[in-house]
Amino acid sequence: MTVAILLASTPATAQTKPVAPASATAAGGTCAALAREYEGASMDLAANYAEGVGDNSAPRATLRAMEDANTLARAHMTLDLMRDFRCTTPKNAPDSMLYLSAALNCATDRLKGGGTTTPPSCDRSTWQKMSKSGG
Repeated sequence: MTVAILLASTPATAQTKPVAPASATAAGGTCAALAREYEGASMDLAANYAEGVGDNSAPRATLRAMEDANTLARAHMTLDLMRDFRCTTPKNAPDSMLYLSAALNCATDRLKGGGTTTPPSCDRSTWQKMSKSGG
């Protein structure tokens, strides 16, 4: 009986409003973290694409497709959080081609190294976006 009273007294609109950031500083840090996470989706897609080059395994291709779908779902959730925190939102969807050159270098170096260590080319903090040309 008490539960019904509490639920009936809770306004429906209070549950649907996005949570406002506590302060501008907190929002700025949160927005920067969310922007990095959203950009990371393009890196994940590029790395996954690069791992599939030359691989003719149907089961691994299916796994990569599922990983890509999960990456895009996480990017969508990140975008929702960015809107909730009133962050500047990206103008483009995650794209595997943005970091493809760096991802291919990483995948090639991994193959050369036999997988024993992580090559420096796989440090994503050093990856640069490919320039769009021919536009």
